[in-house]
Amino acid sequence: MCYPASFIQTIQRLYFCEHKKVKEIAESLNCSTDTVTRIIKKDVRYDREKESRRNNSKEKQNKLKKGKREEDNMLMEALKRQQEIHATVILSKKRKLGTDTLIEMSITHYDYNPHNQKLIFNEACGKKPADLPRTIKVHKSTLNQFVQYSQNIESEKWTSNVEKKALK
Repeated sequence: MCYPASFIQTIQRLYFCEHKKVKEIAESLNCSTDTVTRIIKKDVRYDREKESRRNNSKEKQNKLKKGKREEDNMLMEALKRQQEIHATVILSKKRKLGTDTLIEMSITHYDYNPHNQKLIFNEACGKKPADLPRTIKVHKSTLNQFVQYSQNIESEKWTSNVEKKALK
């Protein structure tokens, strides 16, 4: 099919000079994308322009990926900060301690008083930090785990002491 020279020049100008997309050109000139593609493919600049657009697209994708990685890194840093804050807040007097934290802390910093079912901070461990409670009420569901964990630790200590003596 033969197109007027002004029509062809308009398509070439829009594609090669103004860097419009084929679909945009077709919509603005009220013609099909096939027509626009046929005309621009006949131009000697087509291969260079196509390669240039491909490279630009790759650069944009790389920038997006880099931005995404930076965003992911920032999110990870924020999560780490939140975990650090949570780790210090979990021991606050105003918060309830999780079972695992309670059990681990009770072995190292607290002594269990079975009479009132409370953990009492052991001053022999050093000065009590301000954010740690002096006493912690132990819930019945936690008590069994606490006792079992304590017995395991004590048996490990006893075993290691016996092994040390035996090796001497």
